Amino acid sequence: MKIIKGVDRGRTEWTARKLVEFVEDGTVNFNIDIQRGYVWKDNDKKSALIRSLILDRHVPPLYFNKVEEIYEGEDGKQRTLTIIKFLKDEFELSGLDEFTVINDDEETEEIDINGYKFSDLPECFQNAIKEYSFTICYTDNADQEEQADTFYNLNNGQALNAATMNRVKAKSKERIISLGKHKLFADALSQTALDGHVNEDMVAKAHAILNDEEVSTDAKWIRPYMRRADITSDDEFLLNEVFDRIYNIHSMIEDKKIAKRIYARTHMISSVPIVAESLNDGYSDKQMMEWFVNFFCGKKSPTTSKVYNDAAGRGTGKNSAVRKRVEEIKKDYDKYFGSVKALAS
Repeated sequence: MKIIKGVDRGRTEWTARKLVEFVEDGTVNFNIDIQRGYVWKDNDKKSALIRSLILDRHVPPLYFNKVEEIYEGEDGKQRTLTIIKFLKDEFELSGLDEFTVINDDEETEEIDINGYKFSDLPECFQNAIKEYSFTICYTDNADQEEQADTFYNLNNGQALNAATMNRVKAKSKERIISLGKHKLFADALSQTALDGHVNEDMVAKAHAILNDEEVSTDAKWIRPYMRRADITSDDEFLLNEVFDRIYNIHSMIEDKKIAKRIYARTHMISSVPIVAESLNDGYSDKQMMEWFVNFFCGKKSPTTSKVYNDAAGRGTGKNSAVRKRVEEIKKDYDKYFGSVKALAS
């Protein structure tokens, strides 16, 4: 008996200077599908990494998949980008204890570098950072599934958000990522949300609300759904049309309060089935905009439906709440357009 193992693994050493050069010339690429955006916001955390480089302390290896001569980053993006940002003077150090150094008189003294950018540091500190040696672990030509498996194993149990964990094991990952690049999400979500792949989480929820009667938007439900959901080319086409229409409707609404409600995540996902139905029914963007304004014009609550508003409160992600919101939207849609047809005749 012989175990069929994965791709070949290798190991090397790069200085921080070399790592940065490789990122700048494209030899190292962290923009692969499974990666998060830059999510390190805590300045003390970033400073602690720089401190480790200065003192030549252990820092975990960086992991890559080597495809021809390009190293695709599987783990280490946050550390790498933090170093690049510091070398470019994009943040100041904070939260650090004083450093003990030997001065030119061969005497020890304490130096406080809090508030310093890279260019403010003494030359020996700058050199220590640039010449720090990282351990580089890499695989040769791992496929997408093996890359996702590596990323998942390296990050399992750490503070990855649910959206990132969802996408790593998603069955239709490529279509989810493609749909997540729709202009709707760039317009509706903050950069922090996009960096955390909330857009792709919403794509999965939009697909689920169209295709699964047991749909829930809670993370514990959507995660296994993404692992099994098969998003077909027809599904992708329909979702793009739905996202186009929501984007167009939002751009037409003059009332800022109502426009903001349309982009709220709960309301946007709840509206997906009726937007899909309106496409099939042949209503225009303008007609649907008028319906949205009519339904989402509540004074103290999002909509004119008390049942919907209650279902958009506590327990928002539960299946029962999702179905109530969808049913209330459908009921109002039928009533509204029934009235429109009656007036037209």
